[in-house]
Order: sequence, then C-alpha cells, then structure tokens
Amino acid sequence: MVLFFLSHAGGSAKSYASFKRFLPKELTVVPMELSGRFTRMSEPLLNTIPDCVADLTEKHSELLRGEYALFGHSMGTVLATELVKQAKEKGLAMPCHVFLSGKNPPDEDVHCFEHIEDASDDEIISFFTDNSLSSAAPVPDQALVKMLNRILCTDVRMAERYRATPEDVKFPCDITVLYGTEDPLMQRVDMHSWNRFTDGKCSVYPFSGDHFYYQQHKEEVCSVIKEKLGID
Repeated sequence: MVLFFLSHAGGSAKSYASFKRFLPKELTVVPMELSGRFTRMSEPLLNTIPDCVADLTEKHSELLRGEYALFGHSMGTVLATELVKQAKEKGLAMPCHVFLSGKNPPDEDVHCFEHIEDASDDEIISFFTDNSLSSAAPVPDQALVKMLNRILCTDVRMAERYRATPEDVKFPCDITVLYGTEDPLMQRVDMHSWNRFTDGKCSVYPFSGDHFYYQQHKEEVCSVIKEKLGID
C-alpha cells in the first residue's frame, strides 16, 4: 500500500518523509511535491489547486491505480479533496482511507483573510509568522527567503480560493480528522463537520499543540495511521 503525503502551504512534502520512522516498511510513503516547489523548483510554479492536482495525478498515475491512502495537512486537505475528485473523473483508483489534518472543510467560510485577493504578500507573511503557521526555520540567505515567501503566498492564495461541497466530492472511504487544540485556525471550527464529505465513518482525533501539533506527536499520529489502515 502507498501512503501519499500532501503538504501545508509554504512547506515541502519531503518534510513528511520523517513519518517513515514510525511506519512499517511494507507501507510505501510517497511525498507529493507540488510543481515549482523545493525538489521541483525548476518546474512551473502552478498557482491553482486544480492545476496542481492535475499535475500530481499525471506524475503519480501508476501508483494511483493501486491501493493507496492520503494524508493531507492544512492546505494538504484541500489538495486531497481535489485529488479524490479528479481521480474519480479520470477513472483512477479511489483511496482506501483519507487523513485530514489541521483544516476546516472546504465549503465552510473559515479563512485566514476575509478577502484574500486584497491581502498583500507582506500581510500574508506577517499573519503566518505571528501565528506560528509557518514551519520554515529562519534563513539568512535573502534570495532563499524571497523564494520561500513567494511559495508561501502562492500556496495561501490558492488554498483560500478553493471551494468544494459534499455535492462536488465525496470521499468513498472512511476518513480520519486530526488537529491541534491550540491551533489558532481551529478555534472556530467543528472538525466533526468533515463527516459531511463521506458516506463512511469519520473519526476525529484532537492532540495538544498548535498548527504543527504532529511534530510533537508523530509517533501517536503514526499509530492512528496504522490502526486505520489495519497494518502493524
């Protein structure tokens, strides 16, 4: 079985490769890196969720014909939602389980910015820095900082624009929802509302911590993953 990881805004999917340490070897961990980001920096910086997902489904089409599960954190939940939608449209296999972490459902009016089109790059960067919503460590290289900020702002804008309702997409499997109880983005969200996006079971797991709660609970999160996938 393959477990795909879909990254948060401004982050590299490769950062989730560290989950391998707590997962069995028979589970193949595949970070889905978006075009124009990090290990795919030489490729076009795609700036809409549908375009990013169309690229991912093409790039990973062979693996998406077998047994797989999805784990998306923050923006990654949006990517996972659109991926299921496009996979169905393209006749690819459906996931056996979807893990949704750190974000409200994509039909709820809960956003970082009231009008994302009016938000400047500086406002986006300040908001994410002030609320500990960026996982990036301080970088002394100003050219690299500029590049990372460009990725962050592109990701935030496309994630904030995305909308999908249960009528647009339904997960054809059980889903597991995880979040940090001190996450500033989660204070007005009922994560149980994700159950509207599946006809299967919806399990919700709160963890202590902020937006990146899993950094201190990686082993526990992987235990949940193993339990839900039925592997040791």
